[in-house]
Amino acid sequence: MDQLETLEFAVNGLRSVIASVDDSEMDVATACDPWTVRQLASHALNSQLLWVGILTGQDIVSMEDTMGAVPYDGDLVSISDDAATRAVATWGADGVLEGMHSTPFGELPGSAVVNFPTIDALAHSWDISAALGRSFEFAPEAIPAISAVVEATCTDATRSMGLFGAVTEPPSDATDTERLMAAAGRTVKR
Repeated sequence: MDQLETLEFAVNGLRSVIASVDDSEMDVATACDPWTVRQLASHALNSQLLWVGILTGQDIVSMEDTMGAVPYDGDLVSISDDAATRAVATWGADGVLEGMHSTPFGELPGSAVVNFPTIDALAHSWDISAALGRSFEFAPEAIPAISAVVEATCTDATRSMGLFGAVTEPPSDATDTERLMAAAGRTVKR
């Protein structure tokens, strides 16, 4: 999988997870304390839209709403569909991955920046599923590409900025997905 295919895999996974959440589950607490499923899903969708805005120069959603997990009201499916479609289209536009972009982390190439919305969608899909007691596993063919994203983003530098928690110890019989999420600072519980 190339970087755009990995992003598309990630945002479509997030879209599927959000579509599977029942309204009665939206107030369930998540491990991303103090956020509920609704707040975490809203944050994850806004993260995609924030990056789209940064790349296109549009004011789609604020950093404050994104990082504050300001929740969307009502059904999140249409918002999820829009965010996924916009993310894939924006990152797939000519020159975006190859170009340099002004980001909150400084001037960086798109090929480095795309890893952040990718890991955000992957990790929060897993977080939402875990909060609801559902299994969430990455497709085996996606594991090498996701491993590269985790390695590129879940570093000491990004941990020191508070973007990821410390690496956790997964169970000895952990799946590849669980090992990757532990590397992204998630606690794997069974």
